Amino acid sequence: MPQTERHPELQPDHPGDEELPPLRMGVRILLFALGSFLVLFGLIFGPLPLIPAIVLVPAGVALLSLASNRLNLRLRNFVMHRWPTAWQRIQQFRAWLHRRLS
Repeated sequence: MPQTERHPELQPDHPGDEELPPLRMGVRILLFALGSFLVLFGLIFGPLPLIPAIVLVPAGVALLSLASNRLNLRLRNFVMHRWPTAWQRIQQFRAWLHRRLS
């Protein structure tokens, strides 16, 4: 299968940002739904003291990035430059979870 040229901003240029092989479609749909729920839940109920948004939002982002490699690269462009340490933790969680789900 020939390699397609990507937009330069979507190229993985940092260590640990390599593309993981795609998961099964059912698993990806489940991850997308669960990740979206965690991000929305973290943002809506973040100001409440009992529900830590600082945990829910990064976990949701990691799940969303597992659903799509393209989404992972776009999220990297948004998050990496603002919070590089958080992005490294998201990538570690993403790699660990991908190994478990494969």
